[in-house]
Amino acid sequence: METIALIDREHLIIEKLGLKRLNLEAGLFGLLSESAIEVINENERLAASNVIYLMLNQNEPINYLQMLRSDDYHILIEGGPADYYLFYTDGTTARCTLGRDIARGEVLVVPAPGGTAKAIVLHDEAEYLLAASVVTPAWTPTRVEIGGDDSFVKKFLDSSVWATETKIRTLLGPNYGKVIGGKTNNLDLEIDDQDQIIFLGMQLSLGQAAKEIERFATSEPYKTATLIAPEGASMKLINFLKDVAKQNDVFLTLRPTK
Repeated sequence: METIALIDREHLIIEKLGLKRLNLEAGLFGLLSESAIEVINENERLAASNVIYLMLNQNEPINYLQMLRSDDYHILIEGGPADYYLFYTDGTTARCTLGRDIARGEVLVVPAPGGTAKAIVLHDEAEYLLAASVVTPAWTPTRVEIGGDDSFVKKFLDSSVWATETKIRTLLGPNYGKVIGGKTNNLDLEIDDQDQIIFLGMQLSLGQAAKEIERFATSEPYKTATLIAPEGASMKLINFLKDVAKQNDVFLTLRPTK
C-alpha cells in the first residue's frame, strides 16, 4: 500500500506541477519563477535568478553532467535520497547526498558554485526526488554546457575514490564526447511537436525565449534569426516569437521542420 501511495504521489506531482522531461540532461523539470530584477554579469543583462522544480524517478534516475556559469542551489522538497557528484573548476571533486537523514550525513541543500559541473543519481531504493533549483544569475542555454569529452575525464580522473573513467563516463551518459550549449552568435529557435521552444537543444519558456531574442538583438543587431517549426505548430506561439523579434529589430526567418 505504501508503494502504491508513493507512485500515486509521484504522478500527482508530475501532473500538478506540469513537469516535462529535460531533453539533454534527463530528469523532469518545471519552471517555477524568474526574477523581474536584472543584473549585469559578464557584460550580459540577465534576470537575477530563476527557480525550477527538478524531479528524478526510477524512469529518469540520472540527471547527466552539466556545467552552469551561475551559482546553483538545490533544495530538497521531498523524496530522495540522491547523490550529487560535483566537479569543481580547480580539478577537485566531491560527492554528497541530498536527503533528510542528517544523522547519516545527508544534506538538505547542495550548493554548486558557478563553473561547477554536476550530475545527480537517484538511489535505487528511492521512488523519486523532488528538489528546487535556484540559479543566480538566471539560467540561459548560453550559460550552461552539457556533456564532456576525454579532456574532461582526464581532468577529474582519480580526483576522488569514485572518480574512475567508467563512473565519469556514466555520469556524462549519452552526452559523452560532445559539449552542448555555451556562448553563440546565432539564434536558431525551434518549436518541437509538443509546442516547446527549443534553443541549443534545451527547452525555453516564453519569457526565456523573449530574453534570448533580446540578447541576440543586442549582440548581433540587424542579423537574421531562424525559427524552425513543424506543420501544425501553434500559430499563437509562432506569432509571439515573430512579434518579439520585430520589436527588437530582428528578422525571424520561418522554416519548416525537415
